[in-house]
Amino acid sequence: MAAVVAATASFAQINVGVRAGVDMNTFWGDDTEDAASGIGFQAGAAMKVSLPLLPITVAPEVVIDMRNFDVNENVTLTEWALDIPVLVRFSLLPILYLEAGPEFAFNLSTTAEDDDGNEISEKALELILPDFNTFEFDLVFGVGTGIVPLVDIDFRVVLGMTNFFDDPKLGDPLDIANMQFVLGATYWF
Repeated sequence: MAAVVAATASFAQINVGVRAGVDMNTFWGDDTEDAASGIGFQAGAAMKVSLPLLPITVAPEVVIDMRNFDVNENVTLTEWALDIPVLVRFSLLPILYLEAGPEFAFNLSTTAEDDDGNEISEKALELILPDFNTFEFDLVFGVGTGIVPLVDIDFRVVLGMTNFFDDPKLGDPLDIANMQFVLGATYWF
């Protein structure tokens, strides 16, 4: 059995590519009564490792993600995050696949602006919202197609499993997590 696994791994097909996508960001959880959505984008690098004779592919990525969130009618948050999804793809047909897996996201920076486009200072933002978590664990589910040669097009749902905000020093933490709907494309070399 070890010889079969070693032989299969030696014939694995590895591709690298570039990824770009557009995402709609919102919040979900018990404390997200009036959560509005915002549009963002992402860009990065991707890799896929396909094993011969198996309809399964492992597809890790490293993506810079700009997320916009409308906190209320007066404040818009912009978060820059480094997303690292590690997805497993299952091919239903040669041109159609399902994918799922974990995503590790690191908050690189968060800024806010008011309706007039004026940046809200960090001290003023702390009065409105608690501190942001610097790490986020997500679950990703998606469907995609490779109908265009060398290009995969996919739709993903990203569900945040960790709280978007740090636990406050006093009181109960807010139950608010990130949720994204992503339409993306990957060009494979």
